[in-house]
Amino acid sequence: MNGPAYPPPASLPAQQVAYDPPIEKDGGFLSGVTDFEKYFDIARNNKVAIIAVLAVALALGLIATMLATPLYRSTTRIEISQEEQNVTNVEGVRDDRLRADRAFLPTQYELLESQSLASRVARELDLANDEAFLNAYQIQPVSGANLEPAITGVLLENIEIAPIINSTLVDISFSSPSPEVSAMVANGWADAFVTENLDRRFGATRDARDFLEERLQQYRDRLEVAERALIAYATEQGLVAVEMPREDGDSAGTASQTLVASELAAFSGALQEATAQRIAAEAALASRSGSNSASDADYGTGTAAQLRARRAELQVELANLRSQFSPSYPPVQALQAQIAELERVINQEQSSSQDRLRANYREALAREQRLQSQVNQVQSNYTDQRQDSVEYNILQREVETNREIYAGLLQRYREIGVVGVGESNINVVDAAQVPGAPYTPSLIRNLLISLVAGLVFVILGLYAYDFLNQTLRDPRQVRDRLGLNLLANIPRIPEGDIVEELQQSYSELYEAYFSLTSSIAFAAGGNVPRSLMITSSQPGEGKSLTAVAIAYLLARQGKKVLLVDVDLRKSGVGKYLSIDTPMGMSQYLLGNDDWQSLVIQSTPLEDFDVIPAGRKPLSAAELLSSGRFQRLLDEAAPLYDHVILDAPPVLGLADAPMIAPALDGVLLVIEANGGKWRHLESAVSRLRQANAELLGAAVTKLDERNAMYGYGSGYGYGYGYGGERKAESETVAPA
Repeated sequence: MNGPAYPPPASLPAQQVAYDPPIEKDGGFLSGVTDFEKYFDIARNNKVAIIAVLAVALALGLIATMLATPLYRSTTRIEISQEEQNVTNVEGVRDDRLRADRAFLPTQYELLESQSLASRVARELDLANDEAFLNAYQIQPVSGANLEPAITGVLLENIEIAPIINSTLVDISFSSPSPEVSAMVANGWADAFVTENLDRRFGATRDARDFLEERLQQYRDRLEVAERALIAYATEQGLVAVEMPREDGDSAGTASQTLVASELAAFSGALQEATAQRIAAEAALASRSGSNSASDADYGTGTAAQLRARRAELQVELANLRSQFSPSYPPVQALQAQIAELERVINQEQSSSQDRLRANYREALAREQRLQSQVNQVQSNYTDQRQDSVEYNILQREVETNREIYAGLLQRYREIGVVGVGESNINVVDAAQVPGAPYTPSLIRNLLISLVAGLVFVILGLYAYDFLNQTLRDPRQVRDRLGLNLLANIPRIPEGDIVEELQQSYSELYEAYFSLTSSIAFAAGGNVPRSLMITSSQPGEGKSLTAVAIAYLLARQGKKVLLVDVDLRKSGVGKYLSIDTPMGMSQYLLGNDDWQSLVIQSTPLEDFDVIPAGRKPLSAAELLSSGRFQRLLDEAAPLYDHVILDAPPVLGLADAPMIAPALDGVLLVIEANGGKWRHLESAVSRLRQANAELLGAAVTKLDERNAMYGYGSGYGYGYGYGGERKAESETVAPA
């Protein structure tokens, strides 16, 4: 024996056994384990497959790059201005851009990608006869065939319109296997778009001219008809219109009125003037008749006024002389004679002035009467004519309206002739140049795309793997999903080291199975059951090694142990104990009553006896269902402290559920990362239906794939030994 023996713990009540804390779920995942940790662990466990997928993706990217045809891209940059002329300024003929500015640039982008523009480019560049273009796209000309649809499709497939954000600039890019063809088509595309835009604008101008010509002819005819109607009516009614300057001072325009109205206005003005003159003459005559004194009023000429002034001077001079000399003084007499003569002349002048005033009054009165008579006659004619002028004015307004509309249309027609199409609102900013190198395929870009595609595939694969994987990864789920106590976690050990590991009391495997033995004692009420069956849901989960290890550890406690291999179809005990004999349990069940003669005591793991499976029988279920199996248990009970049975798997066979009720306890062995949940649930259900005493489950073959959950190689105490051991690809051989 190697190493000291570790006695199992003292007897404890079963309800005090606590193997792992309950599992708490959050959103379908185990509490404490994030999605990132889970998927990182899956990726780490499948790193070889992930590296292979990424390598294949990069290889495909490299192959695609090598097989791809080099393409050259050439770009022409143009500017599209929103300033366009409104060539008509007439209601009903307006540019749609004025009503939908927001749609202007998007409309231009769509026009740049239109099939009509592509057809125009094909025609203007004569691509149907361009050998460089035809060879670049491997288009074979056929006699009599129309290549324009095929060429148009190629152009639309390889053209790219890229507006520059927050600007009116647009990049026109064309890709082809030929750099010269790319530059030629890119520049031709821009030129064709400019030409097409000018054609559209010229078409708008031409349409406007046609429209204005039509309207001009219409209003010319209307104006002629209106003028003829006006003249005919004026002639019929005897209305003579006189053109007069407008009151607003516009010398270019005139207003018209009838001749009678003009005469009435003239005679009225003359009558007012004659009346004023008559009133003035009458007033002057009345004033003269009321006073004969020269001082009252002077109706004479300027000579009379001079004479009165001279008389006043002489009178002053005479008064001065009289104050100094006598009346007989000669100068006094001379002055008196002069004054008398002046008075005679003044009187004559006053008499003549009064006669003139009477004559003036009579003349003014006669003139006023004549003018009044004429005004009355003209006014009578004007009153009659006003009745006829209503219709005349209507006809005249119609003539003026038609004349104004005609003048406006004629002016706009002249402006269109002067302005014409005007400048184009589309300008080429940068012409396309012949590219010096292909833009695709790019090895770096393709490898990056392949790498990203590979990563996406890997991520989807990891998600699908996690979604579809129904194997046990966290041993704590045993209690949650199966309702069984988790008795122990057994690490994966390389196949060649199993017996050696089990014999080392400080090894990780020894510690794990020792813990399992102790947990079985706890689960059974404090002691390991006298008869214990080890089974699994399917082959290869480690039940045979578990049976050997439990028998070995119990024997090291000083117990007398019998290990019985009842897996008659595929024995696994002989592999670990180096047993190679055709004699065994099958012979006893077939009728050999001396089962003790079949016991083997010499094995690599001494201290316990073994009954091997023996030769494979034809019907193992029938043999186990006979009373001889129970008889063996009854006979071995007095001789051994414990009988450990390595039973067949539960699923697909009736052996284990059939013999389980006869035993004191059943241990279910579950392979980590291998046992399917649906298989495990079915196995537990069958054992419970058979009334088996299920003590719990042991999870085997834990490795680095379970490290995230705190299990796997190096998870245990191990005395420093297990932490240094690395899991290898070889697994424990199936039991």
